[in-house]
Amino acid sequence: MKYKLYGDGIHDDTLAIQEMLDTLCEVKLPEPENFYLISKSLEIESGKSFSLPKYARIKLKDASNCVMVKNKTVDDFDEQRGCKGAKLFDFYRMYSPDYQCEDIEIKGGIWDCNNKGQNPNPILTGNYEPYGYTGFGMLFYNVKNLRISDLTLKDPVNFSITLDTVSDFTVKNITFDFNDGNPYQANMDGGHINGNCCRGIIENLYGTCYDDMVALNAEEGSRGNISDITVKGIYTDYSYSAVRLLSSRPEASIKNVHISDICGKFYHFTISFMQHYDTGCRGLFENITIENVTASKADRNLINFPIVNRYPIYPIIELQEYTDIKNLKISNVKRRETFLAVPTIQIREKCNVENLGIDNISSDNLTGEGRIESFRVDSDTANISNLEIKNVSEDGMGVDYNITAGKYIDTK
Repeated sequence: MKYKLYGDGIHDDTLAIQEMLDTLCEVKLPEPENFYLISKSLEIESGKSFSLPKYARIKLKDASNCVMVKNKTVDDFDEQRGCKGAKLFDFYRMYSPDYQCEDIEIKGGIWDCNNKGQNPNPILTGNYEPYGYTGFGMLFYNVKNLRISDLTLKDPVNFSITLDTVSDFTVKNITFDFNDGNPYQANMDGGHINGNCCRGIIENLYGTCYDDMVALNAEEGSRGNISDITVKGIYTDYSYSAVRLLSSRPEASIKNVHISDICGKFYHFTISFMQHYDTGCRGLFENITIENVTASKADRNLINFPIVNRYPIYPIIELQEYTDIKNLKISNVKRRETFLAVPTIQIREKCNVENLGIDNISSDNLTGEGRIESFRVDSDTANISNLEIKNVSEDGMGVDYNITAGKYIDTK
């Protein structure tokens, strides 16, 4: 090799690692003397595998202001298109829509994004300079057959893993080691899945994120449908949320999603369906299953983010305004609530739900406050059709619901 690999935490290893990625199909870095230091994004092409020992650290050098790893781009493609700009999701301008990568694997290692050493979070500051600065940890766009597994992501500026227009992917056995943010503990997602992603498995996520552990955001990035996603196994002590599902128009819908095995405390919501963006349209969600959730509220006052207390108080599972939701099943949700007696499942006004099944919901209220409602509908402007509720208990006592014409009467 032309360039020497040091791994001493002093010399820059970017050129040596990139040379290996360019010339070898399978790159396995050895255990470093100290840690690997990089100053530019590592680029990986189709048919390449890149792995590190489980506890080998690879760190982004101060003032690098770039993602740590991304799939290969077309050189100067943004210049070819005459595109100039500096927005959070302008990264797709670096990629040709005709240049799809396939069969990429990233495995192992502790990926230290070194957020305190980079420019502050551009989402908060509005400063996306140098051109294209996003604060992401990893970025993959227009990739088929992507595998990210068995690694730790440490201290990103914001989103740790961003996927856009990615199909047939697996993100598995990931630990999030997030400490303080830059400048605040905000926007620090685990997996941020943008539009046009499909056939994905996200499994076994651990740690604490100061935003969504998993965000399925069809209206962000390239903007388009998200479909056929499995999220299984989120284990956290103190996170913003487990899963956010965001659709702002029917052309960017979320369909065929199975969410299961969620366990933790959350200071925002646990799972939410939202429209969010002012598109003049309603969000569309179809064929969503949520099961095996053990969740409770956490104290958001412990977060280093000055405006966190301006946020509304959210339930465990929320169906927000201006959303159309078809075929939703929620089962096996357990709460042992010591902090806030908010509802377990709440449907907001102007939400339409067709075919809603709720089964086996229980809560123990240890807050000293009033009743924890298992199910609440905010107003008559929420339209619910084909509703079935069964096996609901609060503080060990069963709760009965009378259902008439798609509405319900809580008889407790």
